[in-house]
Amino acid sequence: MLKLPVFLTCLSVIIFLFAAVACVEMYTLERAIARGFYTDLLDDMQDIGYLDAELESYYREKMNELEWEAAKGDYFAGTWPREESLRAGKQVNDLVHLSLSIRPTRLSQWMHYLFEGERVFTFTGSRPSEYFDPEW
Repeated sequence: MLKLPVFLTCLSVIIFLFAAVACVEMYTLERAIARGFYTDLLDDMQDIGYLDAELESYYREKMNELEWEAAKGDYFAGTWPREESLRAGKQVNDLVHLSLSIRPTRLSQWMHYLFEGERVFTFTGSRPSEYFDPEW
């Protein structure tokens, strides 16, 4: 008589633990992908001195394929410079600044809220530009 309730309790605990581990793994994977996008973009910006429109559209397309949304209307709000005419140069010690805000899938939003207290992945940073103007 006691075996059935114990079995059902153990089974439900195992299922709960398996589901919790799967949720944490999915959250970790999505956050790692977002961090990878941020790192790649900042490296490219550092090399060319600005956020190229083609590069921006490529990453926007990739993030939309993952069913992510822009947190503030634009994934790259606060990023500078975004135009070739404002290109940051190494010879004058300019910095490139990248700000990336992503609203991930609902599961990752819940997990991120549980761990960090917010629902949006936000990455912000600056690096010195490596672009050297050949006309300088």
